[in-house]
Amino acid sequence: MHARTRLLIGLAALALALGPVTGLPSVQAAGLGVSAPAPTSSPLTSPLAWLGGGLAIFGAIKVKDANVVAAKFKTRASAAAGDYKTGVEQAGSDWEAGARAGEGNYEQGVQEAIGKKRYGRGIAQAGAAKYTRNASVLGATRYPQGIQNAEQAYASGVAPVLDKLRGLNLPPRGPRRSPQNQDRANMVARELGKLKDGQ
Repeated sequence: MHARTRLLIGLAALALALGPVTGLPSVQAAGLGVSAPAPTSSPLTSPLAWLGGGLAIFGAIKVKDANVVAAKFKTRASAAAGDYKTGVEQAGSDWEAGARAGEGNYEQGVQEAIGKKRYGRGIAQAGAAKYTRNASVLGATRYPQGIQNAEQAYASGVAPVLDKLRGLNLPPRGPRRSPQNQDRANMVARELGKLKDGQ
């Protein structure tokens, strides 16, 4: 808990505890004699009034409208593109080290998400409209750029698959829809599965 929050809670508790005591009207005995006028305030009244004013100022949390916050996020985050680029260009080794060290956390988080059905809840919350909007507005414009950027990664990823296929000695091809042809397909599937598992 932040120090400011603890202070506000403490001040509120103090105000609630002392309020009834200081707020009681002065009870004077009824009589015919003349007496000095009752004091208009106790020595604690001013500090408590100050305290109450302080709680009114500090106790209220001002919350901005969601649209205002979103507009500010858009403006500030868009302006930070250069900072983002500089940051990620220097963070590769830190990312790799952190990602390797966090494998156990990843596994634990995935299992927890499965147990709490977060995947399905996330899909339901987003809905088809969000998927369509982001895919058509963002995806359509970024798709060609992403493909161009991925050329070398694609070559690196597909090369072991092509090498594996080149090295297979498939049984002879048979007539259409024959068991021999299914055996060929099964062999390809098994060998590519081994490749995927690092065998």
